[in-house]
Amino acid sequence: MTLNCAIIDDEPLAVELLTSYVKKTPFLNLTGGYNSAIEAIKDLKAHPVDLIFLDIQMPDLSGLEFARILPKETKIVFTTAFNQYAVEGYKVDAIYYLLKPIAYDDFLKAANKALDWFEMMKKTEVYKQDRFLFVKSDYKLVRIPLDNILYIEGLKDYVRI
Repeated sequence: MTLNCAIIDDEPLAVELLTSYVKKTPFLNLTGGYNSAIEAIKDLKAHPVDLIFLDIQMPDLSGLEFARILPKETKIVFTTAFNQYAVEGYKVDAIYYLLKPIAYDDFLKAANKALDWFEMMKKTEVYKQDRFLFVKSDYKLVRIPLDNILYIEGLKDYVRI
């Protein structure tokens, strides 16, 4: 699985560093690097991404404010020099919180956690599509599609479906 990601940070050196980390990581595909959240809004609306590496303290629109307007499907890894925003970061469902200066191994932990989350969600979608129930009958399991069930009736030790 490949995750499309974007980087939003007002420090050009931070964008450059994170870009190099994304290029080293085989399951990440960088779609854009932005120096402000305002600059990113238009592009991300036209080309949504799975994951955003997002700074918190930025001019005009902070990372926390920006995170609140993103769709729920887009996951966030905060990249900031300030640890006092960690609790707020998790209130907006951030996947990870990286403190600057960011080492590649920490970056990789965050990226792997995001990958695990997306893989888990993909598996969940498969299970949602398979709507059935297994029932033990005559010493074997019988698969019954939920759409075929009209009613279920309890009869002491037995059930009539």
